[in-house]
Amino acid sequence: MTKIADDTYLLVGSRSIGTLVEEFDNIKKWAENNNMKIHPSKTKELIVSRARSTTTQVPLQPFIEGAERVTTLRVLGVILYSKLTMSDHISLVLSACASSTFALRLLQTHGLKQDELHLEARATTVASILYASPTWWGFAGEGHRQRLGRLLSRMHRGVICPLIFQPLSP
Repeated sequence: MTKIADDTYLLVGSRSIGTLVEEFDNIKKWAENNNMKIHPSKTKELIVSRARSTTTQVPLQPFIEGAERVTTLRVLGVILYSKLTMSDHISLVLSACASSTFALRLLQTHGLKQDELHLEARATTVASILYASPTWWGFAGEGHRQRLGRLLSRMHRGVICPLIFQPLSP
């Protein structure tokens, strides 16, 4: 069990799936004893399997009564997909970076000095790209890494980002 701020994540391996309801009941009891409440409407269930796995038999109903079964789950800003690919997360990151890159270009056209622009790029766009990357980088395919690298290359060519972030590699 992992407790982060007011979120709790219960991770159960496939070999221990039979104890899932009991483990969840223990969490509910712990929450009650500590003047906290588990909100059934916020309870999500994500079943993770390998991307190429087609033989996994998953029951139609969630294991936890009242839980919503989802295929993606946002955990501390990282989008986890049930097939352990990072497509959704990379798309979200690139979308957020498009906005910050636009803002950086605007600052550049309004005369922000290059060293200050680089500092701002590191604090915003580059930080967004690298956020929690040790946890998801290994699940990102080569195509996803190249998309991120192309963004940084465009930023470098536009003198928004220093060369020290090139190339982006595992």
